[in-house]
Amino acid sequence: MTGNTKYLSGALFLIIFFGGIIKTFAQEIDIKDALIDIEKGEIDKAAEFLKQNYSTSDPSILFLDAVLTKDGKSALNKYTTIFEKFPESRYADAALYRIFTYYYSVGAYNKAEYYLDLLKAKYPSSPYLKFTDRNLPDTTDEEEEINEYRYAVQAGAFLKRDNAERLADQLQAEGFECVIINREIGGSIFNIVLAGKFENESESLPLLELLENKFNIKGRLVDLDRDR
Repeated sequence: MTGNTKYLSGALFLIIFFGGIIKTFAQEIDIKDALIDIEKGEIDKAAEFLKQNYSTSDPSILFLDAVLTKDGKSALNKYTTIFEKFPESRYADAALYRIFTYYYSVGAYNKAEYYLDLLKAKYPSSPYLKFTDRNLPDTTDEEEEINEYRYAVQAGAFLKRDNAERLADQLQAEGFECVIINREIGGSIFNIVLAGKFENESESLPLLELLENKFNIKGRLVDLDRDR
């Protein structure tokens, strides 16, 4: 699984509404467009934006850096830094949610539960909480196994959960395992349908062809290590 998680020019102040509470974050650069570029697969464009605006004192830029980091463990460390050093920043709850989904995706359910509890305690109004309603298996960290699959295919992104579930059901009927994860893009929560588990890019070609020929969908290969 992938948890999952997930995303979201320059502005002096960002005013965010969470549960009727207004928060103002001074000096954080708006990375919304860069996050949308990543979702569209335009990684180089987002990376160039990061290069031009990089600052270790801007938690939003650090969040973008973490999202662009390919190595899962390195990204995990960056999300942890955001949460610990900038707990009041724009993407602090998103960073904590991604820590939770990382551990959930690799089967580290005890750690996932710990960070889920932190998310609930520190950010009770976070929009990510409604996507954490999942059963954590009763297991110990010593029994957990890392998911070795590297790739999946993003088959769709929907604002409505019902639409995502409908597509997932259709693909499962074709024999492909599916999972629905949640990502914040431009301030909205999207339900992302990931299909298949592949160790290399070539294994995904039959699914990509099926999506285009039968469902008229142009799927996109997703590097799971980037999203963990």
